[in-house]
Amino acid sequence: MDIATRRITLPNGISLHLREGGQGGPTTLFLHGWAVPGDVWDPVLARWPSAAGRVIAPDLRGTGWSSKPRDGYALEDDVQDVVALIDALALEDVVLVGHSKGGAIAQRVALERPKALRSLVLVCAVPASGMPLDDGTIGFFRSLCGHRDGAAQLLGMVMAKKPAAATFEAMVDKMASVCIESLLGGFEAWRTANFADTIGAIAAPTLVIAGGGEQVLPPALLQQTIVDRIPGARMVVLDGIGHYPQLEAPDELTAALLAGIGNSTAA
Repeated sequence: MDIATRRITLPNGISLHLREGGQGGPTTLFLHGWAVPGDVWDPVLARWPSAAGRVIAPDLRGTGWSSKPRDGYALEDDVQDVVALIDALALEDVVLVGHSKGGAIAQRVALERPKALRSLVLVCAVPASGMPLDDGTIGFFRSLCGHRDGAAQLLGMVMAKKPAAATFEAMVDKMASVCIESLLGGFEAWRTANFADTIGAIAAPTLVIAGGGEQVLPPALLQQTIVDRIPGARMVVLDGIGHYPQLEAPDELTAALLAGIGNSTAA
Protein backbone atom coordinates (compact mmCIF):
# COMPACT_ATOMS: atom_id res chain seq x y z
CA MET A 1 0.00 0.00 0.00
CA ASP A 2 1.20 3.51 -0.81
CA ILE A 3 1.55 5.64 2.31
CA ALA A 4 1.44 9.44 2.51
CA THR A 5 2.11 11.67 5.51
CA ARG A 6 0.49 14.78 6.90
CA ARG A 7 -0.02 16.67 10.15
CA ILE A 8 -3.19 17.40 12.05
CA THR A 9 -3.47 19.85 14.93
CA LEU A 10 -5.89 18.77 17.64
CA PRO A 11 -8.10 21.20 19.60
CA ASN A 12 -5.68 20.93 22.55
CA GLY A 13 -2.87 22.31 20.36
CA ILE A 14 -1.00 19.01 19.99
CA SER A 15 0.11 18.38 16.40
CA LEU A 16 0.21 14.73 15.35
CA HIS A 17 2.15 13.39 12.37
CA LEU A 18 0.11 10.77 10.51
CA ARG A 19 0.90 8.00 8.05
CA GLU A 20 -2.14 7.33 5.87
CA GLY A 21 -3.05 5.08 2.99
CA GLY A 22 -5.93 3.36 1.29
CA GLN A 23 -9.55 4.32 1.16
CA GLY A 24 -12.94 2.98 2.05
CA GLY A 25 -13.83 0.97 5.11
CA PRO A 26 -12.90 -0.12 7.57
CA THR A 27 -10.38 2.41 8.87
CA THR A 28 -7.59 0.61 10.73
CA LEU A 29 -5.99 2.94 13.27
CA PHE A 30 -2.60 1.70 14.49
CA LEU A 31 -1.30 2.91 17.88
CA HIS A 32 2.35 2.32 18.73
CA GLY A 33 3.77 1.64 22.15
CA TRP A 34 6.31 3.11 24.52
CA ALA A 35 9.76 4.29 23.42
CA VAL A 36 9.10 3.99 19.67
CA PRO A 37 7.38 6.20 17.07
CA GLY A 38 4.71 5.16 14.57
CA ASP A 39 7.45 3.91 12.21
CA VAL A 40 7.26 0.61 14.09
CA TRP A 41 4.16 -0.17 12.02
CA ASP A 42 5.89 0.44 8.67
CA PRO A 43 6.57 -3.29 7.97
CA VAL A 44 2.84 -4.00 8.44
CA LEU A 45 1.72 -1.01 6.37
CA ALA A 46 4.03 -2.13 3.55
CA ARG A 47 2.20 -5.47 3.49
CA TRP A 48 -1.33 -4.10 3.95
CA PRO A 49 -3.56 -4.82 0.93
CA SER A 50 -5.20 -1.85 -0.76
CA ALA A 51 -8.52 -3.71 -0.70
CA ALA A 52 -8.47 -3.82 3.12
CA GLY A 53 -9.55 -0.19 3.54
CA ARG A 54 -7.96 2.92 4.97
CA VAL A 55 -5.03 2.88 7.41
CA ILE A 56 -3.81 5.59 9.78
CA ALA A 57 -0.71 5.32 11.97
CA PRO A 58 0.09 8.41 14.06
CA ASP A 59 3.22 9.32 15.94
CA LEU A 60 1.80 9.87 19.41
CA ARG A 61 2.86 12.98 21.32
CA GLY A 62 6.53 13.06 22.22
CA THR A 63 7.55 10.75 19.37
CA GLY A 64 8.51 10.98 15.72
CA TRP A 65 7.44 14.19 14.03
CA SER A 66 4.61 14.99 16.45
CA SER A 67 4.55 17.69 19.12
CA LYS A 68 6.94 17.21 22.02
CA PRO A 69 5.61 19.14 25.00
CA ARG A 70 7.63 19.25 28.22
CA ASP A 71 4.82 17.54 30.14
CA GLY A 72 1.53 15.74 29.54
CA TYR A 73 2.63 12.11 29.28
CA ALA A 74 0.09 10.42 31.53
CA LEU A 75 -1.87 7.62 29.89
CA GLU A 76 -4.94 9.85 29.86
CA ASP A 77 -3.11 12.45 27.74
CA ASP A 78 -2.53 9.90 24.97
CA VAL A 79 -6.10 8.64 25.31
CA GLN A 80 -7.53 12.11 24.85
CA ASP A 81 -5.25 12.77 21.86
CA VAL A 82 -6.51 9.61 20.14
CA VAL A 83 -10.13 10.41 20.99
CA ALA A 84 -9.61 13.92 19.59
CA LEU A 85 -8.05 12.43 16.43
CA ILE A 86 -11.04 10.13 15.91
CA ASP A 87 -13.40 13.07 16.38
CA ALA A 88 -11.40 15.49 14.20
CA LEU A 89 -11.29 13.03 11.30
CA ALA A 90 -14.91 11.93 11.91
CA LEU A 91 -13.74 8.33 11.91
CA GLU A 92 -16.24 5.50 12.09
CA ASP A 93 -16.11 1.77 11.41
CA VAL A 94 -12.68 1.83 13.08
CA VAL A 95 -10.52 -1.22 13.71
CA LEU A 96 -8.40 0.07 16.60
CA VAL A 97 -5.06 -1.72 16.86
CA GLY A 98 -2.86 -1.00 19.88
CA HIS A 99 0.60 -2.42 20.55
CA SER A 100 2.21 -2.53 24.01
CA LYS A 101 1.40 0.76 25.80
CA GLY A 102 -0.72 1.56 22.75
CA GLY A 103 -2.81 -1.43 23.77
CA ALA A 104 -3.57 0.16 27.12
CA ILE A 105 -4.45 3.39 25.30
CA ALA A 106 -6.68 1.46 22.90
CA GLN A 107 -8.61 -0.18 25.74
CA ARG A 108 -9.41 3.24 27.20
CA VAL A 109 -10.35 4.65 23.79
CA ALA A 110 -12.70 1.70 23.25
CA LEU A 111 -14.53 2.80 26.40
CA GLU A 112 -14.53 6.47 25.37
CA ARG A 113 -15.72 6.06 21.74
CA PRO A 114 -17.53 2.70 21.53
CA LYS A 115 -19.79 3.74 18.65
CA ALA A 116 -16.79 4.56 16.43
CA LEU A 117 -15.29 1.08 16.72
CA ARG A 118 -15.89 -1.94 14.54
CA SER A 119 -13.39 -3.98 16.55
CA LEU A 120 -10.42 -3.82 18.90
CA VAL A 121 -7.10 -5.61 18.36
CA LEU A 122 -4.52 -5.65 21.16
CA VAL A 123 -1.00 -6.72 20.19
CA CYS A 124 1.32 -7.66 23.10
CA ALA A 125 -0.74 -5.12 25.02
CA VAL A 126 -0.07 -3.61 28.43
CA PRO A 127 -2.98 -4.66 30.66
CA ALA A 128 -5.40 -2.12 32.11
CA SER A 129 -4.01 -3.13 35.50
CA GLY A 130 -0.54 -1.89 34.52
CA MET A 131 2.74 -3.69 35.12
CA PRO A 132 3.90 -3.29 38.73
CA LEU A 133 7.69 -3.55 38.98
CA ASP A 134 10.17 -3.64 41.84
CA ASP A 135 12.48 -0.69 42.47
CA GLY A 136 15.48 -2.37 40.87
CA THR A 137 13.63 -3.10 37.64
CA ILE A 138 12.22 0.43 37.56
CA GLY A 139 15.71 1.85 37.91
CA PHE A 140 17.04 -0.44 35.19
CA PHE A 141 14.40 0.61 32.66
CA ARG A 142 14.92 4.28 33.45
CA SER A 143 18.66 3.86 32.95
CA LEU A 144 18.02 2.79 29.34
CA CYS A 145 16.20 6.00 28.47
CA GLY A 146 17.74 8.84 26.50
CA HIS A 147 20.72 7.23 24.73
CA ARG A 148 21.23 4.99 21.73
CA ASP A 149 22.92 2.11 23.55
CA GLY A 150 19.98 1.99 25.95
CA ALA A 151 17.50 2.00 23.07
CA ALA A 152 19.31 -0.90 21.39
CA GLN A 153 19.41 -2.87 24.64
CA LEU A 154 15.74 -2.17 25.36
CA LEU A 155 14.60 -3.24 21.91
CA GLY A 156 16.81 -6.30 21.72
CA MET A 157 16.05 -7.76 25.12
CA VAL A 158 12.29 -8.05 24.52
CA MET A 159 12.55 -9.80 21.15
CA ALA A 160 12.47 -13.56 20.79
CA LYS A 161 13.35 -13.53 17.09
CA LYS A 162 15.86 -10.98 15.83
CA PRO A 163 14.96 -9.20 12.58
CA ALA A 164 17.51 -8.35 9.91
CA ALA A 165 20.30 -6.16 11.27
CA ALA A 166 19.31 -3.24 9.02
CA THR A 167 15.71 -3.39 10.30
CA PHE A 168 16.86 -3.48 13.91
CA GLU A 169 19.34 -0.62 13.55
CA ALA A 170 16.83 1.54 11.67
CA MET A 171 14.31 1.13 14.49
CA VAL A 172 16.93 2.01 17.09
CA ASP A 173 17.68 5.17 15.11
CA LYS A 174 13.96 6.02 15.00
CA MET A 175 13.77 5.59 18.77
CA ALA A 176 16.08 8.60 19.04
CA SER A 177 13.10 10.75 18.00
CA VAL A 178 11.34 10.00 21.28
CA CYS A 179 11.89 12.83 23.75
CA ILE A 180 13.08 12.07 27.28
CA GLU A 181 9.84 13.39 28.79
CA SER A 182 7.89 10.85 26.75
CA LEU A 183 10.28 8.04 27.66
CA LEU A 184 10.09 8.66 31.39
CA GLY A 185 6.44 9.71 31.51
CA GLY A 186 5.31 6.94 29.20
CA PHE A 187 7.14 4.36 31.30
CA GLU A 188 5.25 5.53 34.38
CA ALA A 189 1.99 5.49 32.40
CA TRP A 190 2.19 1.83 31.39
CA ARG A 191 3.63 0.76 34.73
CA THR A 192 0.85 2.36 36.77
CA ALA A 193 -2.23 1.93 34.54
CA ASN A 194 -5.18 1.32 36.83
CA PHE A 195 -8.54 0.88 35.11
CA ALA A 196 -8.93 -2.90 35.05
CA ASP A 197 -12.30 -2.66 36.78
CA THR A 198 -13.78 -0.88 33.73
CA ILE A 199 -12.76 -3.03 30.75
CA GLY A 200 -15.64 -5.45 31.22
CA ALA A 201 -17.71 -2.70 29.60
CA ILE A 202 -15.77 -2.88 26.29
CA ALA A 203 -18.39 -3.80 23.71
CA ALA A 204 -16.23 -4.02 20.57
CA PRO A 205 -15.29 -7.51 19.38
CA THR A 206 -11.77 -7.93 20.77
CA LEU A 207 -8.81 -9.92 19.51
CA VAL A 208 -5.64 -10.23 21.58
CA ILE A 209 -2.48 -11.16 19.68
CA ALA A 210 0.29 -12.49 21.91
CA GLY A 211 3.87 -13.52 21.28
CA GLY A 212 4.54 -17.11 22.21
CA GLY A 213 8.14 -16.18 23.04
CA GLU A 214 7.17 -13.04 24.95
CA GLN A 215 8.71 -12.71 28.41
CA VAL A 216 7.44 -9.32 29.59
CA LEU A 217 3.78 -9.88 28.63
CA PRO A 218 3.42 -13.65 28.08
CA PRO A 219 0.19 -15.18 26.76
CA ALA A 220 -0.86 -16.48 30.17
CA LEU A 221 -0.70 -12.98 31.64
CA LEU A 222 -2.67 -11.49 28.74
CA GLN A 223 -5.26 -14.24 29.09
CA GLN A 224 -5.74 -13.45 32.77
CA THR A 225 -5.61 -9.66 32.62
CA ILE A 226 -7.29 -8.91 29.27
CA VAL A 227 -9.00 -11.86 27.55
CA ASP A 228 -10.79 -13.11 30.66
CA ARG A 229 -11.98 -9.58 31.51
CA ILE A 230 -13.38 -8.38 28.16
CA PRO A 231 -16.60 -10.17 27.18
CA GLY A 232 -16.14 -12.37 24.13
CA ALA A 233 -12.44 -11.56 23.71
CA ARG A 234 -10.27 -14.19 22.08
CA MET A 235 -6.53 -14.68 21.72
CA VAL A 236 -4.17 -15.74 18.94
CA VAL A 237 -0.58 -16.69 19.83
CA LEU A 238 2.27 -16.17 17.36
CA ASP A 239 4.70 -18.98 18.15
CA GLY A 240 8.31 -18.05 18.85
CA ILE A 241 7.68 -14.31 18.64
CA GLY A 242 8.47 -11.72 21.30
CA HIS A 243 7.24 -8.22 22.07
CA TYR A 244 7.72 -6.67 18.60
CA PRO A 245 5.95 -8.89 16.04
CA GLN A 246 5.92 -5.91 13.62
CA LEU A 247 9.69 -6.31 13.34
CA GLU A 248 10.13 -9.99 14.21
CA ALA A 249 7.37 -11.50 12.07
CA PRO A 250 5.58 -8.86 9.97
CA ASP A 251 4.08 -11.42 7.56
CA GLU A 252 2.56 -13.46 10.38
CA LEU A 253 1.32 -10.39 12.23
CA THR A 254 -0.24 -8.85 9.12
CA ALA A 255 -2.02 -12.12 8.35
CA ALA A 256 -3.31 -12.36 11.93
CA LEU A 257 -4.55 -8.76 11.83
CA LEU A 258 -6.34 -9.23 8.51
CA ALA A 259 -7.93 -12.47 9.66
CA GLY A 260 -8.92 -10.80 12.91
CA ILE A 261 -10.81 -8.01 11.15
CA GLY A 262 -12.41 -10.44 8.71
CA ASN A 263 -10.28 -9.55 5.70
CA SER A 264 -8.05 -12.27 4.31
CA THR A 265 -7.20 -10.40 1.10
CA ALA A 266 -3.65 -11.27 0.06
CA ALA A 267 -1.09 -8.50 0.53
